[in-house]
Amino acid sequence: MTQTSQPRREFHSGRGKKTFDRIPGGFYLVGALVILFEVVMLGAVGLALAVGDPSDDGASPDKESRRVEVTYIATGDHLSVNLTVGEANGNHEPHGVVILPYRKTVELAAGADFYLDVRSREDQEGGTLTCTVLVGGKVVQQAHSTPGSSSATCAGSTADAPQRGIPVPTLTPGASPLPEERRLTGTVKVPDYPGEGSPVIGTVTDSSLEYAELGGTWDRSKTLDPVFDGFTRKQEGRQRALVKSTQVDEDIMAAAGGTGELRGVAGAVMDERRRYEYPRDQAILVDVASQPLKVDGHDAWLLVSEIHFHKRGVPSTMDLNAVLVVDTGRVRPSVLWVVLPETNKKLWPDLNTLVASVQVR
Repeated sequence: MTQTSQPRREFHSGRGKKTFDRIPGGFYLVGALVILFEVVMLGAVGLALAVGDPSDDGASPDKESRRVEVTYIATGDHLSVNLTVGEANGNHEPHGVVILPYRKTVELAAGADFYLDVRSREDQEGGTLTCTVLVGGKVVQQAHSTPGSSSATCAGSTADAPQRGIPVPTLTPGASPLPEERRLTGTVKVPDYPGEGSPVIGTVTDSSLEYAELGGTWDRSKTLDPVFDGFTRKQEGRQRALVKSTQVDEDIMAAAGGTGELRGVAGAVMDERRRYEYPRDQAILVDVASQPLKVDGHDAWLLVSEIHFHKRGVPSTMDLNAVLVVDTGRVRPSVLWVVLPETNKKLWPDLNTLVASVQVR
């Protein structure tokens, strides 16, 4: 007789029961969600560290807040130049006309760009110009103008390494600053300048005026083409001294208001002479005399001004300018213009000689 085996029953005590069998089923879902959340957060943190903040340029807060001293230096054989400073990326700030030598120290962020351009003024091209930039007192860049250029430009970063063997330029005293402009509104008589002055060797007749022709260091008086020169007569003296005469043109009359008022016409002539005969934006007028006169019974006005300026290659920094406007009875008045440089004050008495000699013809 075949005996059938029965399934064996297993008995477990409560102590031996499996641990997982004691955990409620809902806790498995919660645990899985917690683990998934931690994985996502860790991934996001890692991605942020790898990519970085878009606003972060890679510099630490300490580096961003660190500042360095940057010194801009401009030197050369010009008395004055056009200067531009700023950042190498194009954010430039024109400083206008400055007197050489120029030196200025500013604070910039570490790693910031710098830019320095030293440029000859429009009517003073040529010569030598140098730009130098110091970071922390050491030269990081220096450039010089070339014979074919009229500027020197330094552009770089404050993180650039110092350049060895380049000394800091010696800043010798430059030109004295120009005075403030002063225009007379009242009447002030022209002074009697002391000295013998130049001899009178004849007379000049031009534009209804007759006046003295000077000798000594003066060249002979010559006729001019008014289309090209603006005057019809000229006499040249030593060191840029000049005597010119003509009839006041229509443009100057218009600039004076078109009324023919002689004081206004004299001022308009002086302003035009400054504009065309002296460096642009760098010539200061200081009136010393402004008075009415009678010339052969004709109304006239005399305006005398010091014009202070800096011009490369010109030793004088001030010229005495005189404008005598005479109503000759013609449609427009006639004018005598006199220039006497400060470097040759022996000629200043010639102004009194010329004014006293004027007659109407």
